[in-house]
Amino acid sequence: MTDGFNLLEQPWIRVRSDEGLGELSLRETLTRAHEMTALAGEVPTQDAAVLRVLLAVLYRSLAEEPGKPTAVWRGLWEAPTLPVDLIGEYLASVQDRFDLFDSEAPFFQAAGITANKTSGLVKLIADVPDGHRYFATRAGSELQSLSCAEAGRWLVHAQAFEPSGIKTGLRGDPRVKGGRGYPIGTGWSGRCGLIILEGATLKETLLLNLVLGLNESDAAADLPVWERPPLGPTVERRHPEPRGPADIMTWPARRVLLTREGDRVVDVLLGNGDPIHARNRQDLEMMTAWRHSRNQEKLHGGTVYMPRQHDPGRALWRGLAGILVDRPQSGAVANQVAPQLPPGNVVWLARLREAGAIEDAHPIRVHAVGVAYGTQDASIDSVYDDSLVMRVAVASDPVLRATALQAAAEAELAARQVADLAGNLAAAAGRDVDGPRDRAREDAFYRLGQVYAVWLAALSPADSAADAAARWQREVRTVLLPLGEDLVSSAGEAAWVGREARGRHLDSSLAWAWFHAGLRKALPLAYPDRPATSKEEDHD
Repeated sequence: MTDGFNLLEQPWIRVRSDEGLGELSLRETLTRAHEMTALAGEVPTQDAAVLRVLLAVLYRSLAEEPGKPTAVWRGLWEAPTLPVDLIGEYLASVQDRFDLFDSEAPFFQAAGITANKTSGLVKLIADVPDGHRYFATRAGSELQSLSCAEAGRWLVHAQAFEPSGIKTGLRGDPRVKGGRGYPIGTGWSGRCGLIILEGATLKETLLLNLVLGLNESDAAADLPVWERPPLGPTVERRHPEPRGPADIMTWPARRVLLTREGDRVVDVLLGNGDPIHARNRQDLEMMTAWRHSRNQEKLHGGTVYMPRQHDPGRALWRGLAGILVDRPQSGAVANQVAPQLPPGNVVWLARLREAGAIEDAHPIRVHAVGVAYGTQDASIDSVYDDSLVMRVAVASDPVLRATALQAAAEAELAARQVADLAGNLAAAAGRDVDGPRDRAREDAFYRLGQVYAVWLAALSPADSAADAAARWQREVRTVLLPLGEDLVSSAGEAAWVGREARGRHLDSSLAWAWFHAGLRKALPLAYPDRPATSKEEDHD
C-alpha cells in the first residue's frame, strides 16, 4: 500500500448492526447511522472517543442550519436518516484533512515532527498497560504493527484519553528539557466522567448527544482540529482556549506521527501537544457532570466547577444524584453556588422534552464511561463502563427524577443495615468486624444494583410516584431479607451464644432484631402496619 488512508472513505470505524460486526468509513458511519445499533471498538473509551469525532462532524455540518434549536433537533430526530446532504457538503470541504498519512496535514497528527527516539506502539494502545505486559490482551506480533484502520481508532483514543507523564521530547518544542516532554495532563476526555445518552440506533445516540443552542459559544469559531492550521511541534498560541463543543471534543492534547511500512503502521512518535485546564468548561463540554471546587477557587478565584469523574468503586446507580440533578436557573437565588451541575446533554434532554421534541416514554441508555489513572495520571489503571436504561421523563421530569434518586438513597441505607448485621454477628462471635461488614455491604450493593436497573427501566410517566416508591421498597426488602438470613445461619454457634460487646450482651438473635428495625426505618413502605418488637425498640 503506497497511497494514503483517508478516514472518510476507508473503513476503520467498528460498528454493530443486526447483521453483526463490521467496519465502515466515517462517511458511511454517518450516512448509515440509522442502520447501526452502536459503535463496537476494542474498549468502551475508544467508542466514546470515536463518537465524539462523529459528533464534531455533525456539529459542523449543522453550524449554519437556521431555526430554533429545539425545532431543528426535532426535525433531525423525526427524519429517517441523519442530514446526508449537509454532512456530504461539509465532508467535501475537509476531505484532504482526514488522510492518516498526508505529508503536510495528517489527520490528528503533526507532520514532520522528530525526536531522538520513537515512542513505540505500546504507548498508543490503551489495552496494553504500560509496564504490566502480563495483563495485556495483545502479545507477540500484534504489538509490532497495526492495520491502518486500527491505528486510526487508537490515534483518536490517544488524543482523548492518553495518560499524562513523561513523553518523548520533540525537536523544536521549547518545553522539552533533556530530551523529555514533561507532564501537561491527560487527554481532555480522560479528565471527564463521560455520560453518553444512547438510543436504539447510532443515529439516535448521536442526536441525543447533539446539544444545540445550550451555550453561547460562537458557532463560526467552534472549529475542530481538522479545520485549524496543521499541527507542528509547538503549541499554537493563536488558539489557547477551546471555543465550543466541536473544538473541545477534538482538542489535540498530543503531537503524534504514525510510521507506516506498506499497509501496516509499525511505530509512533507521541509527544506533548496543547495543554488545557479543566476549570469552568461546562458551557463547552456537554457530556460530563460538574462539581463545585473550593480548592480551585482558592487558587484561581471566582466560582470554579471541575469535571466530575466516575468513582471506580461505585456503580452508576449509586452515583445518579450527580447526573440527574437540576441545573440552577441563573439569578434564581443571589450568590447561590450549586454543589454540582448536570451534564449538558441531560439538561438539553429536559429542554427537548419540554418542547415536545421527544416523547416522555422513549427509552434511553445512560452510559457512563471514564478512565481511572494511576499515580500522577501516568498510566491507565482501569476503564469505567456502566449503564442504566430509563425513560426520557425519568431524566427530565422533577417528580420521576426525585423518585429514582430517592430509591437509590433508600437502597444505600438498606444496604447499610446488611453491613451492620454482618458486623454485629462477627462481634457476637468474637471475630474481626470490618471484613465481614465490607463484604456484606458490597454483596448487598451488587444484588440491589441488579434489581434497581430493572425497576428503573420500568419506571414510567404513567406510574404514580407513591406506587413506584412502595414497589421499590418491597423489592429491596425481598432481596435483602434472604441475604440477612444467610448471614445469620452462617454466623456459627459462637454468635448464637454471644458475648459482651459495646457494654451489653450481643448475640445472633439481637443482631437479627436490630437488622429488622433498621430495614423498617429505611423501608417504611415495605412494612405497613407492622409493630416493632421489644428488641427492635431497644435498638431504636
